[in-house]
Amino acid sequence: MGNFKLFFFSAILAPALLTCVPLPAPAQDTDRIDAVLRITGASSEEDLDEQEVERYMRFLSHPLEINSASRSRLLSSGLLTRYQVASLEEYRSVYGDVLSFSELSLVDGFGEEITRALRPFLSLSSHALPGASSSDTMRTRQDYLARIAYKSGDSNYGIKYRLEAGGRVDFSFAARNSYQDKLLSLPSSWSANITFHSKKRVSKVVLGDYNLRLGQGLSLWSGLSLSGLSSSSSFSRKPTGLSSSWSWSNAGGHRGVAADYQLGRFYFVSFLSSPGLRQLMERSSKSPPGLMSGASVGWFGRNGQASVCAWASSEGGGTLGKGKVSGDMRWNVSGVDIFAESAFDLKGKSLAAVAGVSARIGENWRLSSVARLYPASFDGSFSGGVRSWSKTSDERGVAVGLERFGASLTVDLASKMSDFSKRQCKVFMKIPFQVGDEVVLSVRATERIRPYEEYLVYKTGVRVDFDWSSAGISARYGENDGDSWKLRTRLEGSLCRSMGGLLYLEGGRKTDKWYVYSRGTLFFVDYWDDRIYSYERDAPGNFTVPAYYGRGISFSAVGGRKFYFKKRKALKVYFRASNVRYPFMREPKPSVFEAKIQAVASL
Repeated sequence: MGNFKLFFFSAILAPALLTCVPLPAPAQDTDRIDAVLRITGASSEEDLDEQEVERYMRFLSHPLEINSASRSRLLSSGLLTRYQVASLEEYRSVYGDVLSFSELSLVDGFGEEITRALRPFLSLSSHALPGASSSDTMRTRQDYLARIAYKSGDSNYGIKYRLEAGGRVDFSFAARNSYQDKLLSLPSSWSANITFHSKKRVSKVVLGDYNLRLGQGLSLWSGLSLSGLSSSSSFSRKPTGLSSSWSWSNAGGHRGVAADYQLGRFYFVSFLSSPGLRQLMERSSKSPPGLMSGASVGWFGRNGQASVCAWASSEGGGTLGKGKVSGDMRWNVSGVDIFAESAFDLKGKSLAAVAGVSARIGENWRLSSVARLYPASFDGSFSGGVRSWSKTSDERGVAVGLERFGASLTVDLASKMSDFSKRQCKVFMKIPFQVGDEVVLSVRATERIRPYEEYLVYKTGVRVDFDWSSAGISARYGENDGDSWKLRTRLEGSLCRSMGGLLYLEGGRKTDKWYVYSRGTLFFVDYWDDRIYSYERDAPGNFTVPAYYGRGISFSAVGGRKFYFKKRKALKVYFRASNVRYPFMREPKPSVFEAKIQAVASL
């Protein structure tokens, strides 16, 4: 009965509450993870992954200079779509450099909401006279990162190096080992690439590790692919084509050679990679690698874009493995965004499809919907389409979402294609309340119903966050810029096999040169099915979302300090320490202590 009440409240009463969410005054984003959430469309930190956070953290430290970066660099950043890049270049050729974010919001393809989401990641620095356009004058820049970590008797390390040579050549290398390895052992995970940028038709060539994000993810999609639907941004994929990867994990990425080039309004991507080569080189697999090749051709116009893609792979030994052929489109008609993709699996001889629409209702509402059909014989390898389960395979479903000022409500109905009796309903609701200029209260509720489960039919989650910032905070746009004291407390409960709960209090101080936060957490979770994931602050380039399970307490502290030398050189030092104890367990469980120190040099 309690779950029915929650479902009724979410589906019927929540839209009325959305109208009560006040429209806060504009504020400049500064909180790092909040900025990443806004641009990815994820509902919370726990929905992100390490690779995605690494990619955006790079631009938070070194914003993309949109007035001087080449077309190739703008595209490979993954921040802008091809249409946005083309529109920006056309605008700059006529009116000169973009000198304010208000001006950027007037450029076709951006708008106020998109500009606010992009603002922390972009730089408007200009090297030209008013009305003129800057040339590609990016400076040579180097970044070094070194990290050492200790955890209950084990230790590991991580290193990164990245070189940007005047906007023409990029080289990056990242390596780390795990706690199970010896500190001085060879890295158990690494990635590297060299990227050549050009202003000509061949815009870039990547040798090494790279990501491919095409269409709506049915054919090729590397990196983060949200499996839940929580905001209007999560209902569709934003294809960014080819981009280099410098992630420690590079989950779902490719290792090989790839290039993209442009001819008028047509763009082409071709690639050759070796699935399994990374695992072989990192000694995590002894199976012979395969070979994968493919290409994509697309067209983009003022109101949309369309593309086709085909690829095939051979398994180790030369036998034909997998392959797909796909076509996708996105079109905007009078503010209504329409998107679709279909893909044919050559091995499974099955056709998958996804289609949706997103439209503004009045000035303040956005209504989104998406339907998908993924046969059980459709191979989900290298795919990342909209879905409810873990893979883009064996699923059919439809979802509807409503959003207003950061508040959202989505209902997702899905079933397995191979067994229609395996059905589920997911409801997500998030409502932020502007309590005052310095206080935001956010309520989040989730409900998952699976009638076919014997014991775990219902999984209910409720979370309440209280955020205070002395510099001011907005329910819609995040925290204001500037030095500030911060406080956050969270109360979260889950009900599946039994009832679990988590409570934490975090406080700290942030300035332009340093920050420090401390956190205390109390948790009671008796079953693994009721585990609660909770994001914890860490050094840049690290992403910590532990699963709380058992009965215990946790204490952590994290901080950072910037040191400037001359004008363009900086050294940043970070630390993190945490201790998890289980004093309330019936059976003794050892405590876990972890310490980490990291240094980053930018030259």
